[in-house]
Amino acid sequence: MKYDKRYMVVIGTAAVLFMLVIGRLFYVTVIANDKIYAKAQGQISKEIIIPAKRGDILDRNGSLLASATEAYRVDADLLTFRTLLESKDRTAEYYAGPLAEILGEDEEAIISKLTSLSNGTIIKRKLEKKVIDRLKTYIDEENINFLLIGYDNIRYYPNGNYLSHVLGAVNVDGTGVMGIEYEYNEALKGIDGIKIAEMDKKNRELPYTAVVQTDAINGKNLVLTIDERVQFFIESLADKAMEEHEAAGVTIIVSDPKTGGILGMVNSPDFNPGNPRGDLTQEEYDSITRNRAVNDAYEPGSTFKIITFSAALEKGVVSESDQFFCPGYIHVDGVRINCVKRDGHGDESLADVLKNSCNVGTIMIAQKLGKEKLNEYIEKYGFGAKTGIDLPGETTGITFKTDVMRNIDLATESIGQGNIVSPVQLLTAMNTVANKGVKKTLHVVDKTVSTDKDGKVLSEEVLFTEEGERVISEATSERMMKLLYNAVGANEKSKAYSEEIDIFGKTGTAQKIILNEEGKQTYSDDEFIASFVGGAPASDPKITVLVIVDYPKDYIYGGTVAAPIAKEIILELNKYLSLD
Repeated sequence: MKYDKRYMVVIGTAAVLFMLVIGRLFYVTVIANDKIYAKAQGQISKEIIIPAKRGDILDRNGSLLASATEAYRVDADLLTFRTLLESKDRTAEYYAGPLAEILGEDEEAIISKLTSLSNGTIIKRKLEKKVIDRLKTYIDEENINFLLIGYDNIRYYPNGNYLSHVLGAVNVDGTGVMGIEYEYNEALKGIDGIKIAEMDKKNRELPYTAVVQTDAINGKNLVLTIDERVQFFIESLADKAMEEHEAAGVTIIVSDPKTGGILGMVNSPDFNPGNPRGDLTQEEYDSITRNRAVNDAYEPGSTFKIITFSAALEKGVVSESDQFFCPGYIHVDGVRINCVKRDGHGDESLADVLKNSCNVGTIMIAQKLGKEKLNEYIEKYGFGAKTGIDLPGETTGITFKTDVMRNIDLATESIGQGNIVSPVQLLTAMNTVANKGVKKTLHVVDKTVSTDKDGKVLSEEVLFTEEGERVISEATSERMMKLLYNAVGANEKSKAYSEEIDIFGKTGTAQKIILNEEGKQTYSDDEFIASFVGGAPASDPKITVLVIVDYPKDYIYGGTVAAPIAKEIILELNKYLSLD
């Protein structure tokens, strides 16, 4: 009887256990199948981002200026790493030393990352394949399972510092932070892909097809208006001018007035776009990476007389037959304003006033024009507003407001004092005069190009196709071009004069505005900005040139410092582009 009772208990227990097993099996295979499968997949599958290749940047002739090369990154799964240390009774230092040696990093930095309290961390990015191959060998030797190898890109600038202020730079994530890298970041960056791959216990991809993969869409290529040869030449001239005049800085822009396309833009000193930070202080970095052609404003001096003259001609308040007398100074509201020639120019025609850069004659013209009409054309030319150039951080400059202007403000504004402008604003105005009175937007990118993964062109989009805005009549443009040619191309005393090609233009010399000992703005007695704006050929302008030399130590005048540089540029480009 007792035997039967024990038998029944055993049978009953076995039946209960069997039912529990059956129930668990039913739960695993039916009720929780998806959940358990997902958990299992989560343990062997990893989501890997496939970075889109950032678009290339090319000059107008197809020369490569910036590109992205394939690279890798290494991340650490710190949860797995802590488990590994515990199971093998090791410390982070055991792995940090070899990793630092392979990756070319500081050992303490690696230790700091491995001992972070987070669940994961980036060990290093932008690694070449040869480094990854060494790392994989080490992973196999040490049976490591906490390191993850992924894809990355390295931005490559083959010409070093070349065109740095235009190209700009990217950060460690490959995002543009300055220049056209920033301005066109959305077009350049593309769309990342994704791959969900099965991994072995060492976090290595298993060598069979990925579970899910969405290919990356590469970024668009940018084709610039920049001409590589023009850019190289003006950069060498800028460096030469910096040394020869011991200048604080040099800015040169070359453009096509008919389209607004910029053929070359340089600010010296420059920087390495591949490593802009280098070992610079924050103040040095901020100063050297500023695109002064776009971001900074200055008093233009006599180059601004182009605006005063063209507005007066357009409004019909002066003509070429008018005569002016310059005794060397003029009084406005009781303030004496001196001419560049202190003993005066005497009797002058309209053409003479511009050629001589006569302050007295120009102020007389402005007085005939009046505050409202002068400011009307200052606004039409685009001063006091952004030009719309496709580079970041553009300044608007500062102009006088008509309703608060005094007579003295009208006088100083007409000769380029008191108002401040950017280099691109001034060149836009010169281009407008040279382009038969039609203003075009300055720009550095001609078009975007979409390609497939094999480099085959899928589509192109040409930018800046605007017809332009008329500022002055074609007749006024022609009259201004004759005056500007008379000032340079027909003036053998001009340092920009050449027998080879008809050059037109205007020089400028301006005192720099500095902070005095009390922290207030004042004009410097020994710091000047020398400039020239013009182009060639006068009969059919194909290029315009702006040269600005900041604080030359030997000479101060635009006609002495900047004009010869502009002439050298124009003569060289005439050989290259056959301007005439």
